[in-house]
Amino acid sequence: MCMRRTILFGLFCLCALLGMAQTAELMRIYTDKDTYLAGEELWVKVTVEDEAYPGNAVSQVAYVEICDSAQVRAQGKVALNQGKGWACIQLPQTMHSGVYQLTAYTRYMRNLNSESFPRKYLAVLNTLGSSTEDNLIANDSTAFPKAVSDASESHLMKTDKKVYGLREKVALTWSAHLAEAKDLTLSVVRKDCEVKLPQPKVASPVPAGGERWIAECEGHIVTGRVEGTALPEQLLTQLSCVGKEMKVFEGKKKETDSYRFYTYGVNGQRDIVLSALDNVGRAYRMEVETPFAELLPRQLPDLYCRFDESAMISRSVALQLTQAMPKAVLPKALEPVIYGQLPSKTYNLDEYVRFNTVKECIVEFVLGAAMEKQGDKTVIKMLQEDSKAYNMFPVLVLIDGVAFYNHAEVLAYNGHNVQYIHQYRGNYALGETLYGGILSLITHRGTMQDMRINKDMQMLAYEFPQDRPAFELPDYGKAEVKASRRPDFRHTLYWNPAVEGKTEATFYTSDLEGTYVATLQGVDAEGKKIEIEWEFEVR
Repeated sequence: MCMRRTILFGLFCLCALLGMAQTAELMRIYTDKDTYLAGEELWVKVTVEDEAYPGNAVSQVAYVEICDSAQVRAQGKVALNQGKGWACIQLPQTMHSGVYQLTAYTRYMRNLNSESFPRKYLAVLNTLGSSTEDNLIANDSTAFPKAVSDASESHLMKTDKKVYGLREKVALTWSAHLAEAKDLTLSVVRKDCEVKLPQPKVASPVPAGGERWIAECEGHIVTGRVEGTALPEQLLTQLSCVGKEMKVFEGKKKETDSYRFYTYGVNGQRDIVLSALDNVGRAYRMEVETPFAELLPRQLPDLYCRFDESAMISRSVALQLTQAMPKAVLPKALEPVIYGQLPSKTYNLDEYVRFNTVKECIVEFVLGAAMEKQGDKTVIKMLQEDSKAYNMFPVLVLIDGVAFYNHAEVLAYNGHNVQYIHQYRGNYALGETLYGGILSLITHRGTMQDMRINKDMQMLAYEFPQDRPAFELPDYGKAEVKASRRPDFRHTLYWNPAVEGKTEATFYTSDLEGTYVATLQGVDAEGKKIEIEWEFEVR
């Protein structure tokens, strides 16, 4: 099943590359605001479409970088669905005050000159201290640009009132013809400073030399490089995601000693295990290569800024208090699906008498599984479906999604740590290796507690693409919730990157007083930029 998936995936990528040989991907980027404090969250939306076939997109991942002329300060990966996606990027508290460049691109776009990537200037203010790197010119007599919308456009968007109280419901509406625009994105942000941000120039796309970059047409491609000299021609390389789902991917060798892992269905930050074994089981160390281009601008303009000092102080204090408050983490319901199939049998060991080792658990509970000696190794085998004979191929054994090929080590593992044993019968292909069934052991924590990995295996935290994270909105419709003493210091009251086809939005104000600006952005049918603003007060 997995072999068939791999073949189809390869054919799909080949067809996609042949079809895109003379085309390029077009990208647009939107952020919730233009001015941030160091340490705030940045919400970014990315839209991608094929130049030759507008509305269609092949790439499933986009990359975002925020940098100055010295170094990259923040990065993020965005999962794309039908060419659209968004992510939340945490800005470091160490960023100096000044102008930064946000650049976005796909892997396939790296076949073109990087000067053609969409980019945007952002302003960052560090309210906790000054730095020699600051390029801030504050509160001078600079003429600041006026809002994009003018009086003739004020009827296109409005709120039900002009003045609101704290934690009060706001109803915002806009005209029906705006709802027909593409990429329609709505943000509502407090207005406490004005900045002058000229937009960077973007060059026309031309082919770039060097490495040929294939499109990520199914998911994020992770590249690992095997370290060492006199390496074998072929290695069994795998990337496993630690957790209660099975996510194991086999590497495909490049021309060099690098291997590509074509992942799919993995999002957010995960612990991963990288392994590289030769045909006698000897392990080699593998390191992950960065997927980012890390593009630094040669020069950035000075930041001209005018702000209300008291408003910026309250915003800074609110940010620090918000970061100190714990965030609620909702448990994720998971189904033990492997290759689209549920297990043949599931054993919840919490319902049975506990045994000290996994070996005892398998002997006592798992039907159709047995241990067999093959030379100096102990191998777990499983009965074939509709047969009394054991499968000739060994079982693929997983602990919290990570494959372990030393079955003796697994059999000696502490059985008290294991909550579930999922049994999958039949033959399964992982890359070019065939297995006679799968035994998936899930621990209570899902973190392989007390299980040692080989010293040459790499275990590290890895950030996979973010898949449309939700912008959290409080609901103060009930009096007891509105009277809660839990502070609400949202500077961005509302952010919705998917309001196409809609003509209204409702949200609540926070505990921050001031003037707020609602901004509706997108492009019309001719590709012309749309940006409409509306202001209201919170007292």
